[in-house]
Amino acid sequence: MALVRRRYPGPGMPVATRHSYSTTSQFRKGVTKSALKPTLLGTTETGSSLSESAIDALSENLEASNSTATMVLHVVFHYAGLLFGSLMPGFKSERLLVDKSSETGDQKPVKVPVRNETLKKEIYDLAFSTLKYQGLLEEMLLDSGFYSYDMIPDENHQPIMVILCHMMRQHFVKRPHMDAPSSIPYIQELEESLHRHTVKLNAALARNRIKFQARSIEHLLPEKVREREECSDQLPLYTWVNQLKISIPEVIDHLRDGGFQRVATLENLHGKSFLQDENCSNVIAFPPGSRGTLGESILVKEGKLVIQNKMRCLGPHSLISLLSDGDDIIHVGVGSGLTTAHLATLAAPLNSTVFGFGVRALGYDRLGNLQEKGRHLGITNLKYIQEDFMETQPGDVRFKNVKAILVTPTDSRSGVVNPVEFIIQEGEDLNILREMSQESVNTDKVNNLIADQMDLMKQAMRFTKVQVVIYATLSILEEENENVVTKAVEYINLRTAGTRSQFKIVAPTLPLTPRDLECNDSSSRYLKIAPSPVMGGCFVATVSRQDEAMSASDILARAAAKGLYSPTPQGDRLPAESIDEAVERKMKRKTPRHKQKSIQKLIRSSKSTPIAETSHSHHSNNRKHTSPTRKPVKKTKPARAATPTWLT
Repeated sequence: MALVRRRYPGPGMPVATRHSYSTTSQFRKGVTKSALKPTLLGTTETGSSLSESAIDALSENLEASNSTATMVLHVVFHYAGLLFGSLMPGFKSERLLVDKSSETGDQKPVKVPVRNETLKKEIYDLAFSTLKYQGLLEEMLLDSGFYSYDMIPDENHQPIMVILCHMMRQHFVKRPHMDAPSSIPYIQELEESLHRHTVKLNAALARNRIKFQARSIEHLLPEKVREREECSDQLPLYTWVNQLKISIPEVIDHLRDGGFQRVATLENLHGKSFLQDENCSNVIAFPPGSRGTLGESILVKEGKLVIQNKMRCLGPHSLISLLSDGDDIIHVGVGSGLTTAHLATLAAPLNSTVFGFGVRALGYDRLGNLQEKGRHLGITNLKYIQEDFMETQPGDVRFKNVKAILVTPTDSRSGVVNPVEFIIQEGEDLNILREMSQESVNTDKVNNLIADQMDLMKQAMRFTKVQVVIYATLSILEEENENVVTKAVEYINLRTAGTRSQFKIVAPTLPLTPRDLECNDSSSRYLKIAPSPVMGGCFVATVSRQDEAMSASDILARAAAKGLYSPTPQGDRLPAESIDEAVERKMKRKTPRHKQKSIQKLIRSSKSTPIAETSHSHHSNNRKHTSPTRKPVKKTKPARAATPTWLT
């Protein structure tokens, strides 16, 4: 194996290894291969993973600590280093050469076996920050002399990077010494080595800021990554009300009793306040950073209030407004199951059943978790289908009542502004951390996603009784949004021309706010939202067809959704036409044109005759009736001149 030149610690330099060695020659000879694995003090377990009891103890210490912002536990460094190492795309510094023969290609992200949500978020956040600042951190290690010439970065490179990233975020302020139960030996050694180089590392950071004229370390990031980070800091926390367990007014009363104040605009959303969303009636927003407090509330623990990003709520609300009683729904791409559960709670009052596709890709274990989550939320109208949606027959008898399909495909997630929070909520693939830490987009991956998205849309429109398809993504790329919808609709319409009604892209059905109208043209057929401090970016398209065999209830429901009709007190019926209008309409169909004028004249005369006086007129020798309030002007012909008597 031919090795390129790497950097080894020189004389007097710290040895960046998991254990100390007496000489650098021992390190060069590969003693690290037989070195003991890291262990957690107070436990007897060895290996790269920590015992569950130890993790639980560390989780309790993290939650009980009053200074968690400045005191990250060693277990966070340990797992963040493993996660960063599995996501790292390679060295970014040109001065760190790579041994091509030792490259293994893309690795799968390391699974973090931590149940505590707070601890898991700390790990994801530190790994993501290290990915964003990877190039800067590598230059700091080289410029400060921590990495010298002749050194080969080994397996300790990953924990060194995450510890240095944490030190940089804390402005190189040394945190208090950790107690033995919370200490990992090799992490402790690496941390102390980095702290001995604090001055040089800080100076290296300052030189980089001067070189690139950066006012802060955030300005050293690529522009798109920096803009996304600025938005994520201000992003509200969104939730939706599970109306199977509690009503919206009851939730509002409960929040007010807990000291929350209702505000009218997002600009006033701070402190203990909340806002009812204008687009989605059951969505409530809270200030940024409310997850910890809200997660411990009884509303969330009992499944009455569900934390989920608003981007995922627009699809279900767009679809539900187009349904009528008894219409079933298919959801393609269940993911974490939260969107499917939200759709099921909205469809329950309509006696609709929701069929969820996409479970097969998640595995049998995830299916059990999804079903348990549905029971916790009180959902009974949801069925998960383990078959592949692309292999399902559109004429399957199980889906004979399906009138609407919601397609939420896997996409580039280019509209997500806070990937860590998104992973915690949706259980997404950890690869999103690597993708969101870079400014460029992986075109090969996007092209593969587009092909899958196109296939799903075509399959959804093949169901013969489906009247509407909602296509919702978390992408801001036109290739994944407008292009997919337009091409799929054109393809299906061309294949079914003359045999079935054509599909058409229609305007959004959601109520739009002035902010939404600024982002969308009034003539736009799509709902496009750009990433902002208010919410992440997303896209929603509504594809509908007007089938000749549609029932009257379908027509009324869609008319009501578009604001063309409001139900009457007597029921959901259109205002009945008058008897005279019905007679006139029918006579126009069956009566010859020369007789229609006399019939219309008779109808008009009957309209001007009150019922009480009509009966009296029949007993008045057919005298002409005149209105008591307004006397008609009597038209008389010009009087003829009298005949002279001398002519008689």
